[in-house]
Amino acid sequence: MGSRTSGQEPFLFCLFMPFRKLPFGDTKIFNVVVEVPAGSQKKYEYDPALGVMKLEKVLYDNVTFPFNYGHIPQTIAPDDYPLDVFIISTYPLHTGIVVECRPVGLLEVTDRGRRDNKILAIPISDLRLRGIQDEGDLPREYLDKIREFYGKLPGAWDHEIKLLGIKDKQAAVKELLRTLEFGV
Repeated sequence: MGSRTSGQEPFLFCLFMPFRKLPFGDTKIFNVVVEVPAGSQKKYEYDPALGVMKLEKVLYDNVTFPFNYGHIPQTIAPDDYPLDVFIISTYPLHTGIVVECRPVGLLEVTDRGRRDNKILAIPISDLRLRGIQDEGDLPREYLDKIREFYGKLPGAWDHEIKLLGIKDKQAAVKELLRTLEFGV
């Protein structure tokens, strides 16, 4: 029997491992499970009871996710789901893969009047973005894409969702620690 190459093992490991058993990592480098590829109109969400990704909603009116979107294992946000993340990268990522990321900022968001903050993160593997260390380093066009997405989202989502602000890396780390306390 032939041995697997190291390039295959991480994909197979992630494909068959229940996401709720994935380790968090730490506040400097953490795991993110990709739910929605950049550019998609399909909103997938991990269903921990079933252990699979489910199609939650299809956006319309040309609303697409500006960046990859996912969740951080071993965290619990105020909505009783794992903490959400926008993964800012120079390429779309496939649903269901796990990516090591580092925090660079925080989106302060309310959904139906409840806090539903999102981490802004950069994949460790995307060396083209290694110079981005904090939200202030993000190109204006990236921040504009996020604001435009949240400006269009209420009409496509059929309920109130608001972007209140974009905060720095320190705020992201505090949010990670806060949600870890609930999740572990």
